[in-house]
Amino acid sequence: MSGHSRVQQKPGWMILVGVVVSSLLLAGCNTTRTKNYTIGVILYAPTLELTWTGFKQGMTDLGYIEGENVTYIYSDPIDSIDKLDGVAQDLVKAKVDLILAISTPAAQAAKRATSDNNIPVVFVPLTDPVGAGVVSSLIQPDGNITGITFGAQEARRLEWLTRIAPDVKDVYIIHNPEDSSASLAMKTVAATASNLGIEIIAREVRTPEEIKAALADFPEDADALYLLPDVNTEASLLDILAVTNARRLPTSVANVERVADGALFTFAFKQDRAGRQAARLVDQILNGIQPADLPVEMTEFSLAINLKTAQTIGLTVPDDILSQADTVYR
Repeated sequence: MSGHSRVQQKPGWMILVGVVVSSLLLAGCNTTRTKNYTIGVILYAPTLELTWTGFKQGMTDLGYIEGENVTYIYSDPIDSIDKLDGVAQDLVKAKVDLILAISTPAAQAAKRATSDNNIPVVFVPLTDPVGAGVVSSLIQPDGNITGITFGAQEARRLEWLTRIAPDVKDVYIIHNPEDSSASLAMKTVAATASNLGIEIIAREVRTPEEIKAALADFPEDADALYLLPDVNTEASLLDILAVTNARRLPTSVANVERVADGALFTFAFKQDRAGRQAARLVDQILNGIQPADLPVEMTEFSLAINLKTAQTIGLTVPDDILSQADTVYR
């Protein structure tokens, strides 16, 4: 875990879709709040809780103090997609001022629940909000919804795999086809793989038992494992890494924070930063700007590498690649 790792960090780079400069300018305004706002939160999957933590801190930095001028309606991460619509409807009945939807399934539920009212929705982080049917356009989201997306990095992450481990030719991907984030990411990866000379070996997994079976039947010709933004595989990550690291195979995950758990690398967003970014959008909406007038923003992407894992699997990471990493676990 990261608590036992020595981490080197340096600033990452921002790729934003939308008017981020105005977002930052507004962030410094109105630090004294006179109205008490109620924000409902839908968080699907405990693996995204750091996004929620970052959001709350971002709101505090903007002058929204819980218990004084902002109230959050939130209990625990939702462990089943089937429960999302009910939670979203309960928030509508509570007449919240805004809904924060964390994950693609949560955003889709919030969109359905607010289709006949004007409750604003801010989502974070979504792989492909247009492909998921949450917004009609990134630049002009229309309606009552806007937020943060991160899907553009999937093609780059696969490219980084070929740079960090250039001998990789056959990549094993286990994913849940019922998770819209994973399905949308799979399309991007599949389209990118042929251009990189990579063969994808895909296997669908919907339950922890199917994940175990997929690991037991690990293809002999697979050179690496590439995990998509998928709640099920994320929950089983430690079991997955036990298999891939024992086989001395590189594993790429979709989450910077999980590289500390033993994955080789990722090129992805940091949850707390994405949460803070969402807070800036929420602040603008609470100050009167319509979601339809706020373009969907792209997250900041970070390259994270675990050198301890690289040593375990017998891989040497070139210095020129390490110099580009935002986070290095040693």
